[in-house]
Amino acid sequence: MHDNLPAPATAGAVALPSLQELDQAVAGFAAASRSAATQRAYASDWRDFTAFCDGHGLEPLPAAGLTVARYLTHLVGLGRTVSTIDRRTAAIALAHRMAGHDSPTAREDVRQVLAGIRNTHGRAPTKKKALTVDLLVQVLRKVRGQDLAAVRDRAMILLCFGAALRRSELVALDVADLERHRRGLVVHLRRSKTDQTGEGQTIAVLDGKLKVPAAVDAWFKASGITEGPVFRGCDRGRLSAERLSDGQFARILKARCAAAGLDPATIGGHSPRRGFATTAGDMGADLSVTAQHMRHVKLETTRGYIETADLFRRNAGTDFL
Repeated sequence: MHDNLPAPATAGAVALPSLQELDQAVAGFAAASRSAATQRAYASDWRDFTAFCDGHGLEPLPAAGLTVARYLTHLVGLGRTVSTIDRRTAAIALAHRMAGHDSPTAREDVRQVLAGIRNTHGRAPTKKKALTVDLLVQVLRKVRGQDLAAVRDRAMILLCFGAALRRSELVALDVADLERHRRGLVVHLRRSKTDQTGEGQTIAVLDGKLKVPAAVDAWFKASGITEGPVFRGCDRGRLSAERLSDGQFARILKARCAAAGLDPATIGGHSPRRGFATTAGDMGADLSVTAQHMRHVKLETTRGYIETADLFRRNAGTDFL
């Protein structure tokens, strides 16, 4: 026996985890590389693909290129959007890679089918209407009264707009994430779409004309919330312990906008965030400053949020048309 080899484990040594335990941990870390929403979407996409394969007696894993091409063509027949088809393709590719197989989506015949679908059925994504500051004020005028739901909804809509929050970021806020400052409100985001590593991001919401901090304070006072989720369900004056979901916020926003005379079909949970960017553009705010407030890595992403009004404000024909 060589003297430099490690000695056998003694009775007092820490027991090594089993391979099964390690495999479970590996799978957990791999899953954590993607957001919870993405994990749910991919799981749903994979179930849909396997159901198609089962229905036609086809093997889903590993799948043949022709199987995937048939499935994608099937999705077109169902009227699925190109973005949905792209996501289903990504889910199939991921499932194959995780199982140690080459992905059939990388085959040239499948790539050609995908390109043909995009060329034939691709269209620009439908953007929801921006809830600009003038429309925001119009909506808030209709959110009257001091009942719990009205106080909550004013605070939610104003904070979503003022901090340019994604709807998932808004409903994920806890009381500890909000900090008062002499000039307004500091919002700490523990994790967001552009911060999957959880380093955290900070947003300053000015205490200005819209009085966003006062609306949040009014909600805390009316609800008595001192810890945990900031925005929760409330039915007939009774406060729930559960935080609202992003879908619930979107439905509440649509209802409040409809009451103010806006078409709810054009409004989405992203409308306040888009409205902040559009209003900032209308007011001549520096694009890089707006991008920083919205936590965008690329300025092109911020430009995509600024609606057609900016094309008129910064038009090459301003001086002669």
